[in-house]
Amino acid sequence: MSEPSDEYDARMLTMLQLIWGDGFLSPGGPQAVRDIVAGIDLDGMKILDIGCGLGGLDQVLVGLGDCRVTGIDVARPLVMRAQERIRTAGDQRRIEFRHYEPGPLPFADGSFDLVFGKDSWLHVEDKDSFFRDIFRILKPGGRLAAGDWMKTPGPYSPDMLFFFKMEGLTYFLIPFADYTQKLQQAGFADIRTLDITEKYRTEAHGEHERLKGPLFDAMTAQLGADSRDHFIEDWRSLTVVLDKGELRPARFWARKPA
Repeated sequence: MSEPSDEYDARMLTMLQLIWGDGFLSPGGPQAVRDIVAGIDLDGMKILDIGCGLGGLDQVLVGLGDCRVTGIDVARPLVMRAQERIRTAGDQRRIEFRHYEPGPLPFADGSFDLVFGKDSWLHVEDKDSFFRDIFRILKPGGRLAAGDWMKTPGPYSPDMLFFFKMEGLTYFLIPFADYTQKLQQAGFADIRTLDITEKYRTEAHGEHERLKGPLFDAMTAQLGADSRDHFIEDWRSLTVVLDKGELRPARFWARKPA
């Protein structure tokens, strides 16, 4: 995973939470977490959240079952803020957050029952090694449940490159079919995917309208006019690549054979 500490700066964190809620840095907020783990009994599970961000995801997870969650992120400032969140909320008994350096996951083989991710693995360049490492740290019969952003096959269009420029984040997107293939090659079975592009396309247009309307004054007060206008244009560019179907948000599930 690339080091996004400098990319997720204070204005970005403020902006994303204005849109998606306190502690959330990706679309859907708490409901998206519930949707990703729907049908999975979390009771008794040891869960690893790779790319935990500010920790809101993990507070949702422990509210869905009697489980323990370890959240990790390569961005140290995000981990520090996540740790402060659980201290304030009193969730230290069931949640812990750790900073880790990009590279192999710092856990022994068979350490977790479930690996979770929410729109953070798009920062991972070497997905082959990453998925093999997830497979390694799962217990036999362990599960993977995640959401991520993917792309259509072929080179990026000028619209996508403009979106990346406006985002200011480093993305490593791969086509939908490649995700399934890489999971299979890592050893996973029972692979299931769900393309949610149309769902998020509608939501993103609504978010863009909120930025120009109900959130406009809050953005101006908290970010200033220049950053406000930047993010409004950022969201416009997001709707363009979603409308074209070039950016393809999705969810996927898999299991390590017992």
